[in-house]
Amino acid sequence: MTQDTPLQNTNPQQPAAQALLILIVPPSLEEMLVDVLLQQPEISGFTSSKVHGHGTAHGDNAKLSIVEQVTGRQQRVQFMMHANVVDLKNLVVTLKAKFRSTDIHFILLPILEC
Repeated sequence: MTQDTPLQNTNPQQPAAQALLILIVPPSLEEMLVDVLLQQPEISGFTSSKVHGHGTAHGDNAKLSIVEQVTGRQQRVQFMMHANVVDLKNLVVTLKAKFRSTDIHFILLPILEC
């Protein structure tokens, strides 16, 4: 099975594992990502907030302005959503294909209890 293959819950009697997906995106992708996330039936809702990225290692596609280079921070938008881990992994596959060659960071964390 490749990383891009959709996953399925193999034991329907056992509750599906839950996870938290965090997406960190450039502000220019915010509205497009909102539209895509609102169309996902497995995602019942999500939060978004303005954040700053810090550091010297920015993606190949990241274009830092002079101000960002001097201050060491870059404006970003963070999305967070909680759902079935299989659904979130499938969503990541979809987003990677749709937003290929963009500076999106994906963080998928298991949830022990919710």
